[in-house]
Amino acid sequence: MDEVTLKAIENDHSITRKTDPEFLYEFQKAVLLALLEDGTLTEMQYRYAEEKLRRQNF
Repeated sequence: MDEVTLKAIENDHSITRKTDPEFLYEFQKAVLLALLEDGTLTEMQYRYAEEKLRRQNF
């Protein structure tokens, strides 16, 4: 498994749907994908959650 490390913080501010909708969406989708790959979510659960995520952001 690859290790992820934080190298730097730039423009330190809170991430919200209002300030950074694209980043927040991609981050949340990445978490869902990680849960799917880990086996925590089934394919059906992932699709349902991803659809709900897409609808709340767009």
